[in-house]
Amino acid sequence: MDTDALPPALVFGISFFLFACLSLAHNFVTANNSTFGNSSDRSDNPTAIRFRTIIPWLKYACIIAVAISGLALLHSVWTDRWWPASLLALGLLVFLVVIDQALNWAAESRPNWLKPLLRPPNGRSGQNGAVGRNGASEDGEHGTTSELGLLERPQPEITDAELSSLDQRDREMLRSILRLDVTTAREIMTPRLDMIAVDGDSTLAEVSDVLVKCGHSRLPVYEETIDRILGVLHAREVLEALSRHSRDENIRELVRPAFIIPESKRLDDLLEELQDRGVQMAIVVDEYGGTEGLVTMEDVLEEIVGEIEDEFSRTRESLINRLPDGAVLVDAGITTEDVEALFGTRIETSDVDTVGGLVYHSLGKIPQAGDVVVTDRLRIEVISILGRRLRKLKINLVDSNGTDQ
Repeated sequence: MDTDALPPALVFGISFFLFACLSLAHNFVTANNSTFGNSSDRSDNPTAIRFRTIIPWLKYACIIAVAISGLALLHSVWTDRWWPASLLALGLLVFLVVIDQALNWAAESRPNWLKPLLRPPNGRSGQNGAVGRNGASEDGEHGTTSELGLLERPQPEITDAELSSLDQRDREMLRSILRLDVTTAREIMTPRLDMIAVDGDSTLAEVSDVLVKCGHSRLPVYEETIDRILGVLHAREVLEALSRHSRDENIRELVRPAFIIPESKRLDDLLEELQDRGVQMAIVVDEYGGTEGLVTMEDVLEEIVGEIEDEFSRTRESLINRLPDGAVLVDAGITTEDVEALFGTRIETSDVDTVGGLVYHSLGKIPQAGDVVVTDRLRIEVISILGRRLRKLKINLVDSNGTDQ
């Protein structure tokens, strides 16, 4: 290479390299913010604001330097041909601008396209330490490195002293969180027979009456049979429609698409999908597509924090009533775990979840009022039924000979 071409070649190479680095950094910030969002305190950080303001100007300076040095480099090769050198330099300038604008568009409109290219060293797509869904760093740091996601701050490990300082409730919550990946939707769902749903041909007046009676904020909507779910109806939209339309108006145009999940869906995956979709309810189906039940965000959260009750909730105490003779009258839908905790005993079965299911499993037939099931320590008597469904059961402790205690 001619020595006259060496300086413009160096300037060209350095400018092009700086342009590439600045473009990647700028688009990393854009994609990071578009994907994870910005909390107000992070976006107002003075250092981050100055960086985001100056970096585009630095890119354009590099583009101009690349174009000028490229023109000089081409002219040193074609000393007597200005027009070809000028056209090639102009083409290079346009090419760089187009590439830069394309990357900007991708970072703003399709940030997921750039995530594989812009993944930081720990592979977590620009999250500093642990970035929440609102874009805020959970370690509370809001500096320039947190804004860019270029430097990962190692998280301190939980010490034995910290673990030992947890109270019993905190320990139970941790255990519940760890159990989410082995618990399925079928285990916590409201079963099909207990679902409150409305027909797709119902009127606003009919649906509003159902909402008032059941107290739910959302209702599944079906067509002809509960196995043909049309979607989900929101109480708020029903109220809004009542204020604008006749009470005899059909509800179909208010129905939103339902989120359908298999009964084997694990709760950790379900919780993430409910958050991602922004929905509160999922319809559970079996392997043949038939409706098995429904599960809500509240059901999943209750697996972590325990029962969540409001003024209208049916409390656990309303399902369990102690009788003067020491026996307990329970709703057939309470779980075998509740019965075990109530009597301090162990029910040896893994095939059922509720005490009503235990009665069905033990009898091997459709129960009738007066039927009795005796386990190692419990005597369970059927008190009332509704159709083929068990309603109330009487349970009391027995000794090893089957005699009431």
